[in-house]
Amino acid sequence: MTDPRDSGASMDPRVGLCFTCKYGQRVTSSRASTFWLCERATFDPTYSKYPRLPVMQCAGHETIHE
Repeated sequence: MTDPRDSGASMDPRVGLCFTCKYGQRVTSSRASTFWLCERATFDPTYSKYPRLPVMQCAGHETIHE
């Protein structure tokens, strides 16, 4: 399955800020469930590894720069 950000979409309201964050990583399980991993959680324990979606506010959000 491809990353929806690759299609040029600027936002997915079901995901929220994680969709445009450089730390947001889409993960698909073996049962075809989709989750969003916050890679910031790997070095900052104040962030949830798998935040509840949609994320509407996040102090650590950094927009992807292409």
